[in-house]
Amino acid sequence: MRILSLIVALGLLGATPHFSFATPRASIAATVNGDMISSNYLEKNFNLAVIAKKIDIKKMSPSEVEKLRKSILNDLIKESILTQEAKAQGIKVSEAEINNEIEISIKKAGVERTQFFADLAKKGYSEDFYKEKIKNNILTQDLINRNVLRKIIVTNDEILDYYVSHGGKILGKANVAIIVYKDSADMDKYAMDLIKNSDDFSDIAKKISVGPYASNGGAFGEMMISDLSPEIQSAIASLNQGEVSKVFDLNGLYTQVKVLSKTNSSENLSEIMDPQIVRQIQEGLRMQKAGNKVEQYVNSLEKKAVINIR
Repeated sequence: MRILSLIVALGLLGATPHFSFATPRASIAATVNGDMISSNYLEKNFNLAVIAKKIDIKKMSPSEVEKLRKSILNDLIKESILTQEAKAQGIKVSEAEINNEIEISIKKAGVERTQFFADLAKKGYSEDFYKEKIKNNILTQDLINRNVLRKIIVTNDEILDYYVSHGGKILGKANVAIIVYKDSADMDKYAMDLIKNSDDFSDIAKKISVGPYASNGGAFGEMMISDLSPEIQSAIASLNQGEVSKVFDLNGLYTQVKVLSKTNSSENLSEIMDPQIVRQIQEGLRMQKAGNKVEQYVNSLEKKAVINIR
């Protein structure tokens, strides 16, 4: 998740690298604060885009081809700006980070390491070139994280709620009790008071609930959280023992749930969820909250850059 659009081009590669490795005699497509993007390098990335997007170049008009080439050059310019800024801010990438991302890429490609790099070589890309590509992508992502995304707070409760609402299974056990209200009148009468003080939950469940186990105060008995309905899982995700949820919809009925006991909480998500999934959801929710803030940040750097397109 750290690398932006990494497994795209060539069926296993993603966002284009940032800097040209061309010789000084190669023709220049653009310079960014003095750093060169060669015409050969641009053409290589143009070919990557054609492969990744499955474009039939023969069906494109000359103006469409030129438009695509300009778009790719603009992307390379932006990536160059971001990489330069990352280095200026002292952001560094270790060999361990690079190797970890390579292993992720190989796993996603579904081939052995030797085959992965053999496929790259057939298309004219060396292992060193790919490592430099990985490094620049990590630099770019870390820059965006530092200056934009890390300033956006995503709570554990938000992560857990998203996970459960999208079918995720939580580890651990819980004993919950529910009240299913027969109408809005009963809900209006009891719901808010139960959130403030849950002591009477069992008695009220026995009195008015039309849901299961009403005669037992609505208590289910201890069971795996993953066996509860997604709606109930979501409702109790951020609750501690003794707390009552807000009213939620369960099969079209007003419902409230109380946590009688729970062997986990959202305080340490790594105990109840795969840590990698936690990171993925956190980054995704940050991007949602970021809106156009990433674009604004990139544009602010671009305005300060000295760009010369040949």
